[in-house]
Amino acid sequence: MTTIVTRAGKGSPLTNNEMDTNLTNLNTYKVEQTATTGSAALPAGTTAQRDGSPAVGYTRFNTSLNKNETWSGTGWVAGGGATGAGGDDVFYENGVTVTTSYTLTTGKNAMSVGPITINSGQSVTVPSGRRWVVL
Repeated sequence: MTTIVTRAGKGSPLTNNEMDTNLTNLNTYKVEQTATTGSAALPAGTTAQRDGSPAVGYTRFNTSLNKNETWSGTGWVAGGGATGAGGDDVFYENGVTVTTSYTLTTGKNAMSVGPITINSGQSVTVPSGRRWVVL
């Protein structure tokens, strides 16, 4: 026997349309899985399509940068680094142009291999007591 949950205060069962809407809402805004041991399908879009007000931990694939990125609370942090054939993480490749203003995370230092170009109107902010080293 199936039990139908009623709406509080109304005392009547949910309509088919209300059930469909609830099921649709349950399946929206979740990370899809390609298979039990497969991949997760992350949201993807260009740099211009980033969330306007992201929460810490939001993760997406940036199709402009061809990298995963996560919102740290102060900026988008791209995942990356080249991996060797044996899985060894020996090389880290960085871009050479700063296209969006960036502030180093509090309590962290940064390094890049240059030359580095900072586009007009953009900036890199290094908090007091921190360092950004460009080799």
